[in-house]
Formats: sequence, structure tokens, C-alpha cells
Amino acid sequence: MMISNFKSIKDVISKRIFSSLNVCKNFKVDYKIEALLDISDITNLGNTIVVHAEQGIFIDSRTTRKIMNEMYLINGIGFAMAKFLADLYGMTHYTPFIHEDIAYMPMTGASRRNADWIAVHFLECYEQIEKKAYFVTESSHKIQLDFPRGDLEKRLHDIYFLMKCSLNVFEMMVNVGSCHLKYKCNKLFSTYDRCRCDLHSKICLLNSLPIFYWHLIEFILINQGIEGLGKLETKKYYHQNLTRIKKLY
Repeated sequence: MMISNFKSIKDVISKRIFSSLNVCKNFKVDYKIEALLDISDITNLGNTIVVHAEQGIFIDSRTTRKIMNEMYLINGIGFAMAKFLADLYGMTHYTPFIHEDIAYMPMTGASRRNADWIAVHFLECYEQIEKKAYFVTESSHKIQLDFPRGDLEKRLHDIYFLMKCSLNVFEMMVNVGSCHLKYKCNKLFSTYDRCRCDLHSKICLLNSLPIFYWHLIEFILINQGIEGLGKLETKKYYHQNLTRIKKLY
């Protein structure tokens, strides 16, 4: 998705603009964040430039890592769903934040350090030029971020795939309750929805709620640190007890 005249556009948002921004206190994390720019190493004014769809651009004292970790305050599970889906489909790097049609992508590995983040669900168009990524959001913010490694198109493809998986799971939950899920489809999302790659062919791994819950419980148990000779027996025991909870007796 080319941005042919991006370099000629004035008022591009990058880390260079920090000196002209105000510091915002008591900002409550929400899904209206369009981008987070890490400035922890270049100024004492704060740690993050926040690009917000409604509140504009400001500096926050929290690091990008801390802000993203507070996403769990919105949906209650934070990165748990993204970690589960990434593990299921063998995506071991650059874990995004995924919650149905909401997604935030890190520009670099973010598990142990601060990174720049972009809101995938707000994107109108994007382009990669060497080790820079350029984005235009729905609110017309033009953002330039460092993208030191990888292919931006491939990275976004994988994130849209995880969003599709998350939406499918949520849709199954809603449909089984005699409801119908309706959501606004991002135009970029719809282009990847027609993809027929090997990864998209595996979306059927989560084609029913019992299968989803089995995989989810397996993921949770594995990450509870069950080790030793009795690992398989312990997991089987927990599976049996969780199955018993689902029944009346």
C-alpha cells in the first residue's frame, strides 16, 4: 500500500517532535491510541509520545511497555489471547496485542524492552522504505517509525490473520448464544481476508468452540510450569477436572 508523496507531507509525526509537545498526566489507556513512540533514551520530558485519535499528540511519563501492559485493564486478559494464538500457529517473534478487531503491532521485539507500536485497526495506508515504516491513520495522522528488521507487508499479513482468528472465536461465542456479531471491517483487513496462503489455510484449527477451549486449556496448563515425570498425567488430571466443571454433576 504505497504512500507515494509521504516525504513531501508536512507535519509528519516522528520522535523529532518531542520538544514541541505537552506532557499529559493521568491519561487512561484505551483503544483510541493510534501509535506509541519510544523516546525514553532521548529526553527527560517523558518516555512515550502518544498519538491519540481524539486527544491528539502528547508525551506520557510511562514507557511504551508499561502502557501496552495496561491494556489488560480494558479487556481483562491483556496479551493472553495474542500469546495463545501466536503459540498455536507458531509465530514466535514480535508478539502483537490482539482483541477481536483491535490490534497493536510492535516495530521491534517488545517483550523485554520498549518499542514503538502502531494501531493496525486505525491504518488507512502504509509503506516500508528500507528500515523505515510510514503510516497514515484514519484520523489523517502521518507517522514515521523505525522498522529495523523484516518485511512490513508480511508482518501486517500475520497480524491480520491473528485478528481474523480472534474474531472467529468471538463470533462462535456470540452465535452459540443466538446473537449475531456485527463489526466495522477495516478496508485493509478485507484485502487480507481473501488470502489463500498456507497460514490462512490453518484457520480451521479453531473451527469449533470445544476445539478452541481444548487448545486454550492446553496452552494455559503448559504455561503453568508443569514439569517432571508426571507432566502428562498432571495435565490429563487437570483436563478431567475442568471437563467435570462444565457438567451439572
